[in-house]
Amino acid sequence: MSNIEKMGIQHIDASVIYIAGDRVITRSSDKEVKQECRGGDSNHKHKLDIDLGIKPQEAFKGMKELISLSPEIGRLLVAQAISGISREVFLRARFTPCTILFIKGKSNMLKSHYIPHLTQLYDRGTDIRAATRFNSSNRFIEDLLCEYDECTVIIDDLHTAESERIKRSNECTAEEIIRRVSDDTGRGHKEGNELVQKKFQGNVIFIGEYSIGKGSTNSRMLIAELTIRPDGTILDKYQRHKPLLVSTFYYYYIQWYVDNYKEIYNEIDKRITEFRETNTESHIYGRLLDAQLYLQTSYMIFLEFCRDSGFITQEDALDEFSYFRDQLISLILAQQTRSEQDESKPQEINYLKLIRKLYKKGKFRLADSAETFCKDKHDGLIYYECLCVRRESLEKKLHKILPDVKIDEVTKSLEAQNALKVVDKRTVKISTLNKEAGAIRFCAIWLSKLK
Repeated sequence: MSNIEKMGIQHIDASVIYIAGDRVITRSSDKEVKQECRGGDSNHKHKLDIDLGIKPQEAFKGMKELISLSPEIGRLLVAQAISGISREVFLRARFTPCTILFIKGKSNMLKSHYIPHLTQLYDRGTDIRAATRFNSSNRFIEDLLCEYDECTVIIDDLHTAESERIKRSNECTAEEIIRRVSDDTGRGHKEGNELVQKKFQGNVIFIGEYSIGKGSTNSRMLIAELTIRPDGTILDKYQRHKPLLVSTFYYYYIQWYVDNYKEIYNEIDKRITEFRETNTESHIYGRLLDAQLYLQTSYMIFLEFCRDSGFITQEDALDEFSYFRDQLISLILAQQTRSEQDESKPQEINYLKLIRKLYKKGKFRLADSAETFCKDKHDGLIYYECLCVRRESLEKKLHKILPDVKIDEVTKSLEAQNALKVVDKRTVKISTLNKEAGAIRFCAIWLSKLK
C-alpha cells in the first residue's frame, strides 16, 4: 500500500480502492485492505482532513445550506467537484471530462471564499483557498494540475489589472490552460531518455471578474455568472467553525462511490450511450454537449448518493435533477451563442429545432380537441395540421432553455422558415373552442415542420 503513488480510484486484484491523499478508502465489506494509511506510510503530500464527529446527516444538511447560498452556481460547483472525484469511472467508460467551469462576477462577491469552500477536497485543516492564481507561470500551473488526481483545482483572480501588459499576460495564461485541459494534453518532458506527455487527471474551475474566450476557446469552457452575493454570515459560520464539513461529506460520498463502483460505472456507461443517441442531430458544439453530459450525470450520481443515504426522497431527487438540468441547458445554450457570435458568420438560434424537440418529447400539454381545450390545463392543441400553442405557453417552455428569449423573436424566426401559419398576424384565432374558453389566439406551427 505504501508504494501507491497516484491518488484516486485504483484496482488491486478484485478490490476497488480510493487513494485520498493520506487515506486509503476501501469497500465497506473488504476487511483485508487497510482503510487508512499510517503516518509516514503515504507518499502523498495532500491530506484528506475530515471530522468523523460530523455524522452523514449533519454533513448533508451543511452541504445543502452551502449549495443554497448561491442558486446561480452552487449546484454547478458540486457537479464539477463530484465529476472530479468520479473522474476514473468516466474514463473507464471511455469519456473524458475536460471542460473548464468559469465563474465570473464583480469584485466583493465572495467568489474566492465561497467557491473553494464548496469544492476543495484536500488540506482543509490547513487552509481553504484557490490552489494558485493566473499570475503564475503556465509551467507552474500545469505542474500543479498534474499533481491533483481525481479532484478539482481552483485557479483564481482573472481581474482588470492596472497594467495592460499584466492583464494580457493573465488572459494568455488562461487561454493556454483552457486549451491544454480541454485537449487533455500537458507539456511534453523527458524522463531519462523517454519523452513523456503530461496528463491532467482532475477538474478545473476558473474564477474571474470577467470572462475571456475567442474562437473555439468558447466551446471549451462553461461560463456561469455570480450576480447575487452569497450570505457572508452563513459562509463564515462554516469557514470558522466547521471547515472540515465539506471534506467529510465528500469522504462519505467516496465511501459510497467505492462500495457501488460497478453499478455507477454501468449507469454512466448507459447514460453516455443514451445521450449520444438522442443528440446525434444537435446543433450544439460537441464539446459543450460533453460538458452537459458529464455535469448532469455527475449531479445525478450526487443525488443518487443522497437518496441511497436517506438524505432525500426519490421525488426530491427527481425534482432537484430536473431543476439542475434546466439550469445547465440554459448555460450551455448561452455558451453556444457566445461561440457562434464569435464566428465570421454568426448563426441565429434555431427556435424551430428547439420547438421540434419539445414537441417530440411531449412537453406541450395538448387538448384532444377544440371542444375539450381548457386554458388552465392545456398549452394548445392540434388543429388543421398545425401545432397551435398559446404565445405565453410557448414563451414559458422556451424560457426554461433560453431565459432571455422574446416570443416576438421566436415567431419572426418561425415565419422566416415558413413554419408558421400566418393569416393577418403571426397568430391565428380559433373560435370553435368550447364556450368556457371562448376565442383564443395561438401560434400555429405547421406539423410538417415538426417531423
